[in-house]
Amino acid sequence: MAGEPYDIIEARSPRGPRRWIGVAVLAALALVPVVSLLAGREPDSVPQPPPSVPARAEAVAEDAPNVLYPRPRHRGGREILNVVFPDGSAAEVGYPAELDLAGLGVRPAMTGRLDGEAGTYRQLTVPQGGPAGVAMGRPMIRKLAGRVTLWHPMSPVEGEVLLFAFDPWFVALRDLKDGMPFEQRMLWARNLRGRVTRDGYLVLDARAPVRLARPGETFRGEQVGPQLWFGGARETLLVLAPVPGCDVAAIELSVIEQRRRFSAETCQDGVYVAASGERGHVERAVAEIVVRRTA
Repeated sequence: MAGEPYDIIEARSPRGPRRWIGVAVLAALALVPVVSLLAGREPDSVPQPPPSVPARAEAVAEDAPNVLYPRPRHRGGREILNVVFPDGSAAEVGYPAELDLAGLGVRPAMTGRLDGEAGTYRQLTVPQGGPAGVAMGRPMIRKLAGRVTLWHPMSPVEGEVLLFAFDPWFVALRDLKDGMPFEQRMLWARNLRGRVTRDGYLVLDARAPVRLARPGETFRGEQVGPQLWFGGARETLLVLAPVPGCDVAAIELSVIEQRRRFSAETCQDGVYVAASGERGHVERAVAEIVVRRTA
């Protein structure tokens, strides 16, 4: 989807009879330059000029897990998690202990735009590996504002990456190919805010002109509201998303479809539940997970 105003980060592919449209999404922190210059002279000697070639700065991008492993409660062979979505809404999730959702780890995802850019949504994701995953061995371009930094594109079809640090989380905004002008980048850097709940979940908020997508909001048929992603990579991926009036027949979520694996979906108490992975594991997860909204 290069050139589209709503970019796809993971590779797209059809998952079966249903067609999903794309969203998916990663990050990196500031490099730490270290420059040292030592100079000295013997008594009464003539001072020596500085080296003609500047000392080279060394920079190392932080490698951070960038994932939460929440602590479940146990009740009669089942585990129960209290989860908080990145918009601050909350739910209780119960499941058979063998599914071990807590052990998969969870990351938030969300989408936003600037006022006046109704046709352009940019996804905010929490990349595995944190800053090192965005840097890929390359130096940071510059600091923008506060703990927001700018990094080189992660693929030829994308623009540069804004990386937000909300300790201990790192959130990446991967831009479109043409990229935002400096002034728009600064609007994101100054107005996107994050806080961490007592249980470790990241909640995002924004001041105008940054607008974050609301639960159930769609763009070109794709769900762009707040989500939680459990697992991923080669293991089962399970996505929870608050969707008022949840109807699986009307929902598309490409982060599930793109994996080219068996998938299933359901709705429970206004929360969309979708899973992708090994068939037996996915079928059991969707059938036996119980979600109840709590806030």
